[in-house]
Amino acid sequence: MLLLLTIFHGFAGAPAADSTWMSQPAVGAAAITAILTVAGIILKDFLLKTVEERRSERRKRIAIYERYSNPLVTSVISLLLRLHEILYTKRRAAYLVGRGIKPGPGPGDGFRAYKKTSTVYRLAAVLGWIRACRREFSFLRVAEPGDTKKVDEAIGAFENALADGSWVEQERVTRLCELWHLSTTEKLTSIASIAELGTRVDNIIWDHMESAVADNVLSLNEPSQQDLCKSIANCIADHLATNHVTDLSMQHTWPDALNIIGMREAWVYRDWQSAIGDLMIQPSPGDARMYEVIGYGDFEQILFAGNEQQKLALARMCEIFDDLDLSIEDRFDSRPRQLRAIAQASAELILAIHKIQGRQSIIGRKAVTVAEDVIRRSTALCKNSPFFR
Repeated sequence: MLLLLTIFHGFAGAPAADSTWMSQPAVGAAAITAILTVAGIILKDFLLKTVEERRSERRKRIAIYERYSNPLVTSVISLLLRLHEILYTKRRAAYLVGRGIKPGPGPGDGFRAYKKTSTVYRLAAVLGWIRACRREFSFLRVAEPGDTKKVDEAIGAFENALADGSWVEQERVTRLCELWHLSTTEKLTSIASIAELGTRVDNIIWDHMESAVADNVLSLNEPSQQDLCKSIANCIADHLATNHVTDLSMQHTWPDALNIIGMREAWVYRDWQSAIGDLMIQPSPGDARMYEVIGYGDFEQILFAGNEQQKLALARMCEIFDDLDLSIEDRFDSRPRQLRAIAQASAELILAIHKIQGRQSIIGRKAVTVAEDVIRRSTALCKNSPFFR
């Protein structure tokens, strides 16, 4: 249309030898015919083609969702039911206590090993279906999500729950301020730079461990642990422009501070998620879709007898569930909250797909009820604490 306006204004504004040429019917008709011809060419070869391409991409995008939505949501439901059992049913997650997966000679040991392995598999399977869907999308031109926007957002929240630990940085600063009486939670929540302070403290921790060649703060020797606590206390006090923690106070509080600083984390970053997803998919033998997720037996084979690269990828995910005691409110473990966030994202994904599928939804009433219960619990928890503890 910009081209048409340019042409028209060119005719209207350009000087002419005969200023009355537009008043001549034959010449005026010829000019209008030329403009309409150009407009028709532009409309046919550009505008209509662009519209049709966008419609085609949208149809392809929806078709991919239709091919993957049923196995994806079935996998997410399986994961959510297990997470609901782990988080909200007392004494049902005892199989997560202890490091590693070690089937013992007794039937109870074998059952616990299966439950732990099965839990890891259910999470890995969801990552597999997400990865498969994304791989098919890679063959399409970038298009607006349209009706699938809620599903896209829920998948993004799921990936974020696995990967984003920025809240731990702020939680750590808040608890240390309370311990050392540097500030209150109410004041900290109103400070716009709390995220920046959390990042600075996190960098101090990593720099200290790197210089000491240590895997975690608890493996540092005692003088190094005390130095770390003092460095962090000084950083926070300087940032808040308040008094430094006295040596006497530090002497009494550094063991508790160290537990806060060394809060256990198990983040599966986005590229790691992609790597796990790649392990979990294989070419589909049928024409319905390009990829399928491997079965439980094949997963066990990779988990226990895979190569080093495969074991490393899955070990990062196993860390979320390893030696996890949900019978207590562990103030020094971020993973219970991480699992609640994964459960909430799973619930939102289920409800989003359920809404899109409408009357043809394969999601049963039980799954919808569990999803709604998880969201209700998460909402109540957010209201009761500014940091969603």
